[in-house]
Amino acid sequence: MVKDRIPEEISSDIFAGRQGKSIPEFLKDMPNEKLIKSFYIMENTPEVTQLRVLQDILKSAQNSEIGKKLGFAEIKTVDAFRKKISISDYAQVEAEIDRLKAGAADIFFDGPAASFIATSGSTGVPKLLPESNNGVLVKGLVSQIRAILLLMLAPEVMVPGKKVLAIANPSEYGKTEGGIPIGSASGQAAKDMPVEMLKKMVLPPEMMMAKDLSNEATDYLTIRYALEEKNLVGVVCSNIAHFNILLKKMNASAADLLEDISTGQISKKISLNEVLREKLVSKLQPNPDRAAELKIILAKNKSLDVAEIWPEFSVVSCWMSASAAKIVADIKKNLPQTVKFLEWGYGASEGKFNIPDKAQDPAGLLALFGYFFEFLPVGTADNETVLVHELKKGGYYELIITSYSGLYRYNMKDIVYVSDINNQVPRVVFVCKESERLDIENLKLMIYEIEGSILSVSAQQNQEIRFFQILLDANQRKLVFILEPCSATLDGELFRTVLDKNLMADNRNYQKLRNDNILAAPEVLVMKDGYRDSLFTRAIMPGKNVNQTKLPTIVKEYPDKSNIIHWAKEGEK
Repeated sequence: MVKDRIPEEISSDIFAGRQGKSIPEFLKDMPNEKLIKSFYIMENTPEVTQLRVLQDILKSAQNSEIGKKLGFAEIKTVDAFRKKISISDYAQVEAEIDRLKAGAADIFFDGPAASFIATSGSTGVPKLLPESNNGVLVKGLVSQIRAILLLMLAPEVMVPGKKVLAIANPSEYGKTEGGIPIGSASGQAAKDMPVEMLKKMVLPPEMMMAKDLSNEATDYLTIRYALEEKNLVGVVCSNIAHFNILLKKMNASAADLLEDISTGQISKKISLNEVLREKLVSKLQPNPDRAAELKIILAKNKSLDVAEIWPEFSVVSCWMSASAAKIVADIKKNLPQTVKFLEWGYGASEGKFNIPDKAQDPAGLLALFGYFFEFLPVGTADNETVLVHELKKGGYYELIITSYSGLYRYNMKDIVYVSDINNQVPRVVFVCKESERLDIENLKLMIYEIEGSILSVSAQQNQEIRFFQILLDANQRKLVFILEPCSATLDGELFRTVLDKNLMADNRNYQKLRNDNILAAPEVLVMKDGYRDSLFTRAIMPGKNVNQTKLPTIVKEYPDKSNIIHWAKEGEK
């Protein structure tokens, strides 16, 4: 990154000469080298860049229904925009989205929706969010820049002959009643990969584009193709838990997989559409040498070890923040120590918001060219937002976005953290959903604050926690911590006692709740090894897979007693 401040006129020059093109259209025409140079100039001039992007977004929607209603054509400044437009959420735009799904046009932006993106549905029925043509371009640009920086951080990926396993969801699930395509965010990311990256993919296009594959078939085929490829150098996915589960399935089905590789077939145990099976098998070749090599590894180690089956495996790109951080820490134990972890990037169905630029670091630079960002400081009593150039290092904020796809001052209800600022250039990381909190007697306990105490206690006791969830037992007025430790030596009672003391010392709200006897002493449930992975399997919604599944941190029901090793309560040993 350029260290010195860049004159604002240089930034303004980037936006000159567009000849009627939108900013996304203009950037999309740039060769990679110029695009990256322009990206860093825009990052180093956030105030100018964000004003130009806001003006461009409003211009692209000024003839839409909402653009005419709110007078987008007359809004020229950031202050005028914030005074004119109120902060919104999904409930306030749902009715108009339903009209877009039916094929209506010119509602949030000029023209019809180019596509819809389905949310993960982790909080209920999946929602559909519209994409304009410019919105599609923005997501493609973010994916393009992410891929370029990834290759700069991990150039070994592009060595001739090396392959990459990309675990993604279908880029298209179906169509709305108006005939508009519906896709997934991660599926779109895979589709937006540069051509040179797509050529490195170990999975065949026929499989990646298939729409009717079961989770069982998808997982088996993914392992089968990856296992045959000795020169696999890395994996790209959103949720690394999926790769972790694939590794376990690989060893459970080793005999069938090695037979398939040896004969160039796909096991009849796997249910597949016969047309698809024929297409896939027609391109497979018997590979008895690879099968024999794998059999030797299996016989020697009693398992298919990553370091031996893929000797050049060196890169993982995945989510590394929030709850995914613990999954990353867990899977690192099964991989060579030399493997680099690169953040997949913070985003959602509504957009792709940051671009990671450092290895082993979940934070990234904001996609300033694609969205107008506002930030609501956590704990603020009003709705006064701050802008990108006003962010403070170490601050926690709710993210508010304005996008080319018709979201105006839309509250993502995501909490982000500013990990670093260099010359007004912030690096941000996703922390949790705003809803991931406990509301008790008008006091809020944020999940990231509680997690900080759990991490502190686990470090003090030299006990790594693989997974945790929190239950508020309202009837008995207590917090119940559900922990899956990495070791069988965790002392649940000691952990419970020290955690209570740490929370009292570190969190004023918790201290007040305990001192006022609103909360009783907490309890700790120590869970069986493998509890987290069993939850992933059970939590998969119809039509989804592990890659799209997020486990809640706050739960409302006690776990099944069969999964509990020890229940630590006050006054009991």
